[in-house]
Amino acid sequence: MPEGPPHMDPHLTVSSGLLSWGAGQAYSRLFKFEVDADSQNTTVVCDLCSSWRQSDPLTFSIQIRTDVQWHNFPPLNGRPLTAQDVVFSLKRQASANYPNAALLSNIAEFTALGDHEVVIRLKSPDSETLEKLADSHSRIVAPEAVEVNGDLRRGPTVGTGPWMVSEAAGDVTRLIVNPDYYNDDLPYLDGLDIQVIPSVATRAAGMRTKVIDLAQVNFDDVASARERFEEIDWIGIENPAAGVEIMMNTTRSPMDKQAVRTAMMFTWDAGDAIPMIPGGGEMFERGNSLYGVSLGLPIINSDWLLSSSYYPPRFNKTSLANSSLVSAELKSTDNIIIKVGEYGQQYIDQANAMAEGLASVGIRAEVERISTRKFGDEVWIGGDYDIAVGSPPPISSTTGYLFSVHHSDGPWNTTVYSDPELDRLIEAQAQEYDSAKRGQLLLEIQHRILTGSHRFITSTRTTYWMFWDYVNEFNPFTPRGDTDFLTRVWMSSRES
Repeated sequence: MPEGPPHMDPHLTVSSGLLSWGAGQAYSRLFKFEVDADSQNTTVVCDLCSSWRQSDPLTFSIQIRTDVQWHNFPPLNGRPLTAQDVVFSLKRQASANYPNAALLSNIAEFTALGDHEVVIRLKSPDSETLEKLADSHSRIVAPEAVEVNGDLRRGPTVGTGPWMVSEAAGDVTRLIVNPDYYNDDLPYLDGLDIQVIPSVATRAAGMRTKVIDLAQVNFDDVASARERFEEIDWIGIENPAAGVEIMMNTTRSPMDKQAVRTAMMFTWDAGDAIPMIPGGGEMFERGNSLYGVSLGLPIINSDWLLSSSYYPPRFNKTSLANSSLVSAELKSTDNIIIKVGEYGQQYIDQANAMAEGLASVGIRAEVERISTRKFGDEVWIGGDYDIAVGSPPPISSTTGYLFSVHHSDGPWNTTVYSDPELDRLIEAQAQEYDSAKRGQLLLEIQHRILTGSHRFITSTRTTYWMFWDYVNEFNPFTPRGDTDFLTRVWMSSRES
């Protein structure tokens, strides 16, 4: 892995190095995600619960499994899990100023009824309630473990999950199977050794020498390894909520005209072709990655994403751009500044290509490179830009993203785009518990955002993994950081 955790307390960090790929896997959650490897559609299912019911839009009654016990380490020593433990942990996570408190901010009350029932009452209807409880940040910790040192930064790491921590020092986390895990069939492996290796070149070299069985790498490393080793497999997982984000300030001339914004998009060849890797491997796209463009929504169900067919007609159509500009009566004095954050060469290249595209239809544009810190201050906080190219906000919640970025009153709606019907749809999906109906609302929302021509992501980010062919069932789909798939990975005989 490229980075490790800052400490061992799952409620005091947002680090995936702990919560998804480290010792945080020793902890369970009330719910978890079940991912269909073919469609990537995601369902929330019980983890520490055995069942749940919703008696009204604000109340969830959750039955806790009776066959779960804490790891047989001090100070828990294998005692049974109780509803009181769950309530303690959720209240701790929701504490003021805790980094993951926002996930549970809409919960008004947690109550334990006896040892095996938890009742959760919301402040307002929230269609993502179960998703938030399944989030990798919502790990269930024990009160006795917290009492040892006052927090869990230095441990002890004692959970109820499928893995137990046998070592967590420096750059190595060693996990072993929990023999008392409630599912006798999982995990398939006897253990996991997770090594933090910041250098991608070193990770790739470790793969080639079989010191490492699987690693997160770059595309070029996969392509190079495949040319030399037929036994190396690979997988690419596209994230439609990450990549190069383009924003147009709809209060600045000439971007205040819908026709101009549409014309600008016509001048840009935003879609990147998916590169080819010789032989084997799989590229998984989430609705549109074959074109490389998305609207940035962190959606866990691929059926709720606009398909790739909606994007090509919006880009790389210079003739249509000219006709749109004629109707907009663009002034010759208009001069546009494209502010690009120095997040990497890909961002700089995108901004320069956009300037060239605009010049091809007579729009003068200059590229201004600014530091990532200045980008945050001027673009995200100040909204001081004509067109901006940078990194999207790190929001894992669909509703959180829509309210923050696309709602008229959103704190990060720096494009200042306002659409009352879009606001209504955003508010409606946030309270729609029916999955099919919510999916339809989200598709309508994406249609309206795309039509508004003011914000989108190009060159959506793909995470590449390579692994030797004796590693089986490695399907690293991680909705909201969920890495439960690791319990189903297994290995055939390794040849030296």
